[in-house]
Amino acid sequence: MDAELDLGRLAELPGLLGTELPIIVATLLTELHRAFADIDDALARGDLTAAALAAHAARNSALMIDARPMLGRLSELEASARRQDAAATIAANEQLHEAWPALRRRLELAASPPG
Repeated sequence: MDAELDLGRLAELPGLLGTELPIIVATLLTELHRAFADIDDALARGDLTAAALAAHAARNSALMIDARPMLGRLSELEASARRQDAAATIAANEQLHEAWPALRRRLELAASPPG
């Protein structure tokens, strides 16, 4: 298993969802990107409740691929936002932004045809 996501689970999704892997990955990337942008927007407005909701939405997408480290970061962000702990939420968001490019790249590579 990849350190950032469960490639076995990713490979099972086309059979479970009845669609091709590149379409699934594109959907997940779109959902995660949107949720991360919503988190950023919420934090810029100081709306920790909205940040918690966006983190929860991102967790749902990350669960599809069992992206454990990302799930942990999102859980921490959601929990700190629900506690109204702005400093911890901002720190968790910074960690999320640091981790996101590697996961995004792994997803893109996993969805690419071999060769």
